[in-house]
Amino acid sequence: MRSGFCLLEVALLCAFGTAPVAAQEKAEQPTKGFTFYPPSVYMRPFLACVSDAPCAQTDKFHLDQVPTGCCVLIVTNGDGQGKDEVRSYEVFLNGNRVVAAEHSRSAQAAVKLRPTNTLKVVLSGPPDSKVFVLLAYDPRRSK
Repeated sequence: MRSGFCLLEVALLCAFGTAPVAAQEKAEQPTKGFTFYPPSVYMRPFLACVSDAPCAQTDKFHLDQVPTGCCVLIVTNGDGQGKDEVRSYEVFLNGNRVVAAEHSRSAQAAVKLRPTNTLKVVLSGPPDSKVFVLLAYDPRRSK
């Protein structure tokens, strides 16, 4: 009698346990449309150096096509929520300082890109700290 009851429990779990999963799968499918994030042109994390002293890191990148009115440079210090932050950072694009030395959680600046660009980030902080640099298309500037 007990084994029959266990089989009934398993059958009920199978019957009713899968219905919520199927409903969740349908609810979690992404919808197409506006994502609130501008299209990115470039993105990269820059890690602090092994020593605690300030250091510079440079990255050259090429764009096959530069969008009209491009772009906005966005810097996020650490994880954006107060962890892994550098003490200070400074950002240069093509030899021009676009973000002065600061310690805020984020900074942004309107920038003009070329087909070939050089990004230089000067940062200081503990070895686990980092900044994340994003260059994104700003549709408001394309007019």
